[in-house]
Amino acid sequence: MSIITISRASFSGGEEVAEKVAKNLGYDRISREILLDASEMFKIPEMKLARAINDAPSILDRFNNGKETYVTYIQAALLKYLREDNIVYHGLAGHFFVKDIKHVLKVRIIADMEDRVRTEIERMKISEEKAVKA
Repeated sequence: MSIITISRASFSGGEEVAEKVAKNLGYDRISREILLDASEMFKIPEMKLARAINDAPSILDRFNNGKETYVTYIQAALLKYLREDNIVYHGLAGHFFVKDIKHVLKVRIIADMEDRVRTEIERMKISEEKAVKA
């Protein structure tokens, strides 16, 4: 019984890897559900929770601990799933949320620049020059 967290760089195929790993191992795969569950459990808009992870702390956050509170809500929702074990988590800050759990395999996926540019060109239908800048 284990937990696998998969984090990824942009355009690296991390989500597909997480799906395949979960399927091959017979594990459940969780991702965005964590934000949805935390939003429902704590009556906080999902967007505020996502911003708590994605955005740097603001001056106000330093005084009122808003960001810390939201991060704690997300962690609580994730831990609810992790009690079951046999989980592949692909999502925001997975490595951060499981740092004190011993039986976790943490994987980071990074695609080389050529693959990332090619993916961006195909996905956004833009020139190579624009994709490199993105």
